[in-house]
Amino acid sequence: MVLGVAGVGKTSFGKRLAEALDLAFIDVPELVRDRRLYTAYDPEAQAYIVDMRRVSIAVGSLLKECGGVVASIYAFKPRGVEVRAAIVLRMKPTKLIQILMERGYPRKKIQENVSAELVDQPLIEAIQKFGKRRVIQLDATDRDLNALAKAVAEKLRERRLRSLDERIDWIAELEESGEIEKLLEFLEAD
Repeated sequence: MVLGVAGVGKTSFGKRLAEALDLAFIDVPELVRDRRLYTAYDPEAQAYIVDMRRVSIAVGSLLKECGGVVASIYAFKPRGVEVRAAIVLRMKPTKLIQILMERGYPRKKIQENVSAELVDQPLIEAIQKFGKRRVIQLDATDRDLNALAKAVAEKLRERRLRSLDERIDWIAELEESGEIEKLLEFLEAD
């Protein structure tokens, strides 16, 4: 399973990883839209209210058929399938702002995603759902996602994925570079 906030490269990386492992690729947002696995649409948040029970059942069913790589912003357990590994893609918050602005995200949505990235929310949720030994984090900031996917595929085959796990502390890094104050101002602005 490939996890992370919006804009970190889950879909691009996930597709490349699935290809390198000769597996199917399941993009949860696309699946939610195509199969209407939501209860409503929130126009203010510009997002679907996802029915995670139905998503779990649908993804579990697909994985039982053919195996695969799943890309999602939500850490969840597909029904009836054990998740071998959860790869949390991370991105430096200042770079994430730039990417989400280029994609035309509303300011509030950018602030939500950057705040979540800053405080390690995707990583924490993945560890809570799958356990620390199945979760690794990778810094995708300015990285070649194709090369990264190939490296992950190789380590998965060797059963040595944990060797790629990176230690990421955005707050410490941004404090050291002097960027934290500017970032916090952006996150607090209306």
